[in-house]
Amino acid sequence: MFCNKCGNEVYPNQKFCNKCGNHLLYTTQNNAIPNNTIENNMMQNDAIQNHYRSSYLNYNNKNSNTKIIIITVVIMIIIILLTTVILLITNKNSYNFDYGNVENSVNGTPAVQNGDNNNTIQNGGGNTIKSGKNATAIITDNVYYGISINNEADAIKLIEEDSIKQKQADYPQEIIEIENRIIQNYSITAVNLKELDVEFAKELENVIKNIYTNFPSARGHLTNLTLTNLDMSNNGVIALFMPVFTFGTSNTTTTRPWVIKTQIQLNARYFLDPTRIDSSVQASSKVGHFPKNATRNSPVAHELGHYLSFIAMMNHYSTNSVMLIDDNKLSNYYEIIKDFGKGDFSKQMLDEAYQNYVRDNGTIDFDQWRGQISQYALAKDEQGEYIYDETIAEAFHDVYLNGDNANSTSKYIIQVLKKYIEG
Repeated sequence: MFCNKCGNEVYPNQKFCNKCGNHLLYTTQNNAIPNNTIENNMMQNDAIQNHYRSSYLNYNNKNSNTKIIIITVVIMIIIILLTTVILLITNKNSYNFDYGNVENSVNGTPAVQNGDNNNTIQNGGGNTIKSGKNATAIITDNVYYGISINNEADAIKLIEEDSIKQKQADYPQEIIEIENRIIQNYSITAVNLKELDVEFAKELENVIKNIYTNFPSARGHLTNLTLTNLDMSNNGVIALFMPVFTFGTSNTTTTRPWVIKTQIQLNARYFLDPTRIDSSVQASSKVGHFPKNATRNSPVAHELGHYLSFIAMMNHYSTNSVMLIDDNKLSNYYEIIKDFGKGDFSKQMLDEAYQNYVRDNGTIDFDQWRGQISQYALAKDEQGEYIYDETIAEAFHDVYLNGDNANSTSKYIIQVLKKYIEG
């Protein structure tokens, strides 16, 4: 499949072109909706329903029953198709930002279905491994359909309950205590580190403590910190930041409000294998792929760099939360995920930091300037385009690791990042 604007190859059900950002147009044969945007289709769907409600009441009695049945069936089919497409778009293309080693590769995973007595739950399939070496029992991609959601408190409760119900009798008490401290001290809604070594869990707690102390505005936006299983095609990913994941939909005609998770996921294949993560991170640091002095727990700092960049962008769009998306927030929500995927605001922050650097230090090539942080700061996507937010995350990683001894490029970038977070 190809973008109808620039011809770039795209994946099925992808909402925006990775190269030009165009809203993609598909035929119904491709299981996507044949209009300009998802939100326009949802509004048109509402208008269609209102038209039918106002029209069929005026039909003659002898024809009304048949027409009502036909109209109802058509409306139900439209709603189902729209809901399915929206969930596929937001969850399959939720702009994951991963921290990988030099052999990093990211691919999708097939979906399977699970049932529940109270709600309809879909499991994304990427976390279904329940046993075996270096695997976690935690399921991170449940989706709850058709539930009652009225406010953000309901959204928080849904996320909390999904996390808590996985903490069965075999869940280590020491790990639960660490998780509870992270939840209570840093306002992260749900933490699941079940099989993680206790000392390693404490190291991660200290990373979060350090960062949240220096960036108090980070509190309240991250919903999940969790171990996750990735299949063999994804085993180069050490950790990833997922800014938006559609976790719950409402029992309304529009399926809104939606519950959105913003999460950092830790690949169990690394975090449950200390030897592997130690050797991978240290080797990558020595050759300049990662910043100097990287440790096994510092990739979490990189992902928190993405998270802070996301908060800065939400501030830029005057948005204080994406946890609950109703009709009033829908347009703004799509603008945010589109921007974060394209990297426009990330590039804007980098441009500002670059100009500040040039003003103080003299002219240098923009990419050479970014590359002073690490090789990963110049990461590209599958289309060969720079992922500018990786530069910001690596700058944050560098400053976290090296403080005043961090590369000057990193320090200029973090000055701008802090401005947009605190501003």
